Amino acid sequence: MKKSVKRIMVVCILAILTLSIVGGLSIQAAKPKKVQLRFSWWGNDARHKATLKAIELYTKKNPHVEIMAEYGGFGTYYQKLLTQLAGRTAADIIQIDYKWVNDLASQGKLFVDMSKMSNKIDMSGFDKKFVKDQCAVGDYILGLPTGISVLGLIGNDSLLKEAGINIDQDWDWDKIIEEGVKLQKFDKNKHLLYMKTIHYYYLTKVMLKQKTGTDFINDDYTLAFTKKDLVDVFSYIRKMIDLGVVPPLEETVLFDGGDPDQNPNWLQGQYAFNSNQASKLAAIIGASKFDIDVARYPVPKNAKNPGLITSPAQILTINKNSDHIDEAAKFVNWFFNDPEAILTLRDTRGLPAVKKAREILMKENLLDERVVRMVDVTLPFSGGAENALSLNQEIETIVEDYIHQVGFKKLTPEKAADNMMKDLNYKLQELKSAK
Repeated sequence: MKKSVKRIMVVCILAILTLSIVGGLSIQAAKPKKVQLRFSWWGNDARHKATLKAIELYTKKNPHVEIMAEYGGFGTYYQKLLTQLAGRTAADIIQIDYKWVNDLASQGKLFVDMSKMSNKIDMSGFDKKFVKDQCAVGDYILGLPTGISVLGLIGNDSLLKEAGINIDQDWDWDKIIEEGVKLQKFDKNKHLLYMKTIHYYYLTKVMLKQKTGTDFINDDYTLAFTKKDLVDVFSYIRKMIDLGVVPPLEETVLFDGGDPDQNPNWLQGQYAFNSNQASKLAAIIGASKFDIDVARYPVPKNAKNPGLITSPAQILTINKNSDHIDEAAKFVNWFFNDPEAILTLRDTRGLPAVKKAREILMKENLLDERVVRMVDVTLPFSGGAENALSLNQEIETIVEDYIHQVGFKKLTPEKAADNMMKDLNYKLQELKSAK
């Protein structure tokens, strides 16, 4: 009997020891492995600080994850990204511009298809049509929009009021000239509208779409505008420069790599408006020591298409070659949907594209009503999503070169139109042949 009891006790002790060992192994096995992610983006100081804070919050909640931040300016970002993607050294989580979607998709599926990630990322708060129109090629969704951006006019309301100019009027191109001349008479050192080269490019495309009703380039690789249309636009740009409605290009190209919050002429109150995206508004308000208000981008009453640019502020993607796609997806889901992340990131990437994020920020009075108003007054005049050729980066480079030729008065509008159309047709045939 005693031997039987001893045997039972031994069996029990062995069972307990076995369960303890197995249990310990299970606990150890369940502990997440250390993961290092890289997250690349561009932006201003406000965006950098908010994103770094968000990363810090996430890694505290998920100590097994380390996120390496790779951030800087916009100027060289795309070329660097293309080099990294080709060499398979790109970050795990990548911010891209909506204008790159078609070019990147043409190089293969370099990013995780978000249409297949609904079990890992809550996408219920996004406008599905906006995502499909702006972030996808066919059924392939390259990423998710960080925010909704519109091109509009950000105004130095203090200067405008001082000069007797009403910011609330329905702006058209004639009114820009009229009020620009008025401001020059008020103070010859002040200019109505400040634009970087990229915004002259936007102006060119918007004005042409308002004239023709169509995208800049047709899907059949032909130009969607006539020489007269282009001469009209180039002549308008030259007129603005000659009349002092805009500053000389010699002055503005020096700041093409930054935004108005980094331009001393804007900060010193020399310009009444800057043409910019709503996503830049928060940083501009924060840096400016005068009152800021917003207005709709110019639309002629006889426009065939209002033509205004509406787009994702940026798009967040996941590198298809990442070794940690699931962990990257968890961060992206938190980035878009977690209340703490929303309150940290605020509107540093434009008016949030997720409905819940907008509601949280509005409730906490953290979303500037001017951002919301800028989007609200623009969306009814949207020109719609542009086709792939109209967003091509090589096409943009050609157009910007001729804008400089006109702006620096090296070519007449007529000669610039002839040369640009010739160069564009050559490039389009090259792109068509490479298809």
